[in-house]
Amino acid sequence: MLRKQGKDKMEVTSFIDGKSVNEKNELLFSYGTNFNDLPNWQKRGIGIYWGKELKTGYNPKDKTETIAERNFLKIDFDLPMRDEYSDFIEKLITENE
Repeated sequence: MLRKQGKDKMEVTSFIDGKSVNEKNELLFSYGTNFNDLPNWQKRGIGIYWGKELKTGYNPKDKTETIAERNFLKIDFDLPMRDEYSDFIEKLITENE
């Protein structure tokens, strides 16, 4: 909103820099946005990371069904907060070592 009012990036950054969370919430509220009503991905960001899943396939040589582990990109719009986030990151790192 400050950028829409004609302030440049440096002005906005200087204005917001050093403000408390409460002050930033008040600023948002003064423009009609309640921080608590925003979706989690807008408040916390999103996570994109590798996940693993089991896929059923077919082996044409043996003519049998097989199960294989496959990687896929997981997009997470609901990241945990605080200590749960630290635990989440630690788990991701240890699973991918």
